Amino acid sequence: MARTLVVDHERCCGCDYCVLICSFSHGGVVRASGSRVRVYRHEDEALYVPVLCEHCEEPPCIPACPLEAIGRDAETGIVTIDGGRCTGCGICLGSCPFSAIRMDPERGVAIACDACGGDPACAKGCMADAIRWLEAEPPVRREKREHAERRRGALRRILEVR
Repeated sequence: MARTLVVDHERCCGCDYCVLICSFSHGGVVRASGSRVRVYRHEDEALYVPVLCEHCEEPPCIPACPLEAIGRDAETGIVTIDGGRCTGCGICLGSCPFSAIRMDPERGVAIACDACGGDPACAKGCMADAIRWLEAEPPVRREKREHAERRRGALRRILEVR
């Protein structure tokens, strides 16, 4: 059965371990700019919002990419970006309703969470259990959508303060 990432920002303690382990697992170095996970903060409210690809049921980034560098793995359902095809035009960045796609400053291509190919390091390492890798059964998918919508609202609040 397919699995999915469920992110509950209300459990996030802001430790950034997900950011660090992601960058290390993808590039062999701890470099926040190379991470596919970001944690937005509103320190006054102790509000931490992990942002990573939701692997949407109908990802708007896929049709937005003019070079077809973004696709979905038919077996796992994971949305992936082919760094060899991506030219760094940035069109996909604006298409993501969760602001989960970013540009890798070293390679100049778009990057997003790829769930580590089905074994997400961020979920394994999250001590607060804010990021979980679960069977994608209907109740879990519903929970995922609910958390995603709440995270979107929290992220908007943080970005408005900035």
